[in-house]
Amino acid sequence: MSTPESNVQRMLLFVEQVQQNGRLELIENLVQPDFRNDTVEPGQPDDRAGIGEIVAAMHMAFSHLRIEILHCIGDGDLVATHKVLRGRHTGPWFSVPPSGNPIELRVMDLVRYRDGKWAEHWAVADAAGLLRQTGALG
Repeated sequence: MSTPESNVQRMLLFVEQVQQNGRLELIENLVQPDFRNDTVEPGQPDDRAGIGEIVAAMHMAFSHLRIEILHCIGDGDLVATHKVLRGRHTGPWFSVPPSGNPIELRVMDLVRYRDGKWAEHWAVADAAGLLRQTGALG
């Protein structure tokens, strides 16, 4: 049985190892096979495989990626994070060509855990701010 404290530790591990360090091989052990992402962009997969795709795309687009966790709070089977992703836009970000600009993306995630693994995910991110930093928006 997982506890809010153990789920917070799992979230910190996921952010550091998977999102920041790009260790995609850990996804299978940290995410349920029937996982659903409830806030994907149109055309993106909402399943466990989609996590690997978005993390790989982030690492291709943003070099020197670092993630600062500002808050990480567990309540029952839910864990919320407020974090800042920083890097340099040195590769294509979907249809946006590399600008070389530094980027900073603020994200708030909410993850529901089941048996110690991600079962469901929701997020709020400043996508427009990111596009402005890459030069895609004026």
